Amino acid sequence: WMREAELKHGRVAMLAWTGWLATDGALGPVPLRFPGAAYQAVPNSLSAHDIMVDQGSLGFMLVAIGIIEVCCATVLVEVSKGESDRAAGDFKLDPLQFLKGKSDADINTMKLKELQNGRAAMMAFAGVVTQAALGGTDFPYLVPYPNVAEVTW
Repeated sequence: WMREAELKHGRVAMLAWTGWLATDGALGPVPLRFPGAAYQAVPNSLSAHDIMVDQGSLGFMLVAIGIIEVCCATVLVEVSKGESDRAAGDFKLDPLQFLKGKSDADINTMKLKELQNGRAAMMAFAGVVTQAALGGTDFPYLVPYPNVAEVTW
């Protein structure tokens, strides 16, 4: 259960960090947004959550993710009962054939890299959200202190 949760959180954090930067325009000259006035009017990633909750988009997302989580939980129950031998986080999804023809040692190395990158992404996402909440809402999320030497903690 724990390995599955860590992999899932790491994968979500990698997507969240990339999405946070993309919507604030860090990955190109134009911020990446969904088409439509409701999405184009969002000023930055920090305020997007509250705006999307008021609009109702996050309610739909909550239901969709809930359905996915229930489906995944049934598989985890089967694994815990010994009815399935699926490894944690392995959904047999490799469309680009990254693992095809690799030795077990290479596969384990790639799995370890994914786990470590997920851990780094969790820390990175926490950092970018904290910086944005402290006042640096625009990329590169620098907190706008006029004189850093006078800031006391």
